[in-house]
Amino acid sequence: MVRDYIVPNGKELEAIIKDPEFQKYFSVHGAALKNVPAGYDKSHPQAEYLKYKSWYLEYPIADEELQDAEAFLTKATALFRIMKPFNDYLNKALVDFQMPAR
Repeated sequence: MVRDYIVPNGKELEAIIKDPEFQKYFSVHGAALKNVPAGYDKSHPQAEYLKYKSWYLEYPIADEELQDAEAFLTKATALFRIMKPFNDYLNKALVDFQMPAR
């Protein structure tokens, strides 16, 4: 579902992850295939992201940052606001997702 959303909405993803504030704190990671999956254009501008099987953000937190709870909460709140457009993007891609029934 995410790949199918990236194809027509890749510029939106690119704008989110290339935003200087976003890049200052986050990098996009996830398990990825070696090649763009069958059925997707290998020359798509966001082909590298079409290889991903999962998408997540990574932000390292030093142990010292956790010692001051108020300062950490302030920083975490700011970081959550910066990552929100990425989460919103994935939520739009997964809007019709349903867990498989047993």
